[in-house]
Amino acid sequence: MEYRDLARYPFLKEATQFVKERQLGLEDLVSSTFAAEARRRGKARVLTALSDLTVPNGPVTSEEEAAQEVLSYPYARLLVSCIGDEALVRRYALAEAKAFNERLRRDDMGTVIMLAGELGVEAALAGDSLRMHFTDFLGYTSGLRGPEWKLVNQDLRRGYVLLEKARFVRVLEQALDERIEDELPLPVNDELLEAVRGDLAEVAAALEAYKERYRDEGFGEVSILKFPPCMRKLVAMAQAGQNMPHAGRFALTSFLSFIGMPVDDIIGLFSGSPDFDRSKTEYQVRHITGDGAGKRYTPPECATMRTNGLCFEPDELCNGRRVRHPLTYYRIRSHEKDGEGKGARPS
Repeated sequence: MEYRDLARYPFLKEATQFVKERQLGLEDLVSSTFAAEARRRGKARVLTALSDLTVPNGPVTSEEEAAQEVLSYPYARLLVSCIGDEALVRRYALAEAKAFNERLRRDDMGTVIMLAGELGVEAALAGDSLRMHFTDFLGYTSGLRGPEWKLVNQDLRRGYVLLEKARFVRVLEQALDERIEDELPLPVNDELLEAVRGDLAEVAAALEAYKERYRDEGFGEVSILKFPPCMRKLVAMAQAGQNMPHAGRFALTSFLSFIGMPVDDIIGLFSGSPDFDRSKTEYQVRHITGDGAGKRYTPPECATMRTNGLCFEPDELCNGRRVRHPLTYYRIRSHEKDGEGKGARPS
């Protein structure tokens, strides 16, 4: 590949070899004058991942600039590893994967196939489409929600799923996202921590600002101790920044609305997601809750929660009292004289 392509896809083995040929090691990366631009670009990769969920496109007009851009990738990974924060890892991985998607969509089919192989996905042309084995498709789309990603709705031929280029690249985005998350954080020692101390302080401050901006302020009068196990699990997933299925977001949002949580607090609860978009989340939450005089959706009953794989660790109240709805569970717990104070009651 040309040096410009290596700069665009710095995770490639060929990009690593491109840097090795210049006899640049880890010590050079963190301390040499030559790599100062790479360190600046690497820090920018992490900071823009936090602020905008993007990775900047550094100018590459020569092999030297290409080397700086390639080196910025391991330096960014080093900074993320030194912080070692799970939310930062997820946010950074997603930003790199989204930038990869944006770049690859503009490349030709041959490049897509080559990069698929780099990510361990067997790919080939199938007419105007690209194909991958159904096991790869299932493995990387398990976290993608919507009927368009269900295997039953795919063009499946002799064990291979045929996809148009944009959808194929979307699957590869997921593959890169998962690879980066699995690889980080890398092991670091005290020498490395000291060498990058200045940049590390800036990234740590940006991470804290990111978390503070979207920090959940609590449930107010709503008592999480009275939540059914399914809703406690969904809350924990939201607070941990884990992606949850659309059905889970709907169930949690409608449940919280019915027990009296303000719309802004519900929106804040989802803010830990690495791909959090406030405007989109606000629109979805207000649509579900009927805020603004729209239709207010009722939370799904227990049978629907089970069908959607959202019934987690039912307790004795779920089983012994034959509770059929999460709101019934909350109502029963709210009426119990357990000394926990008043909980907001369902409408």
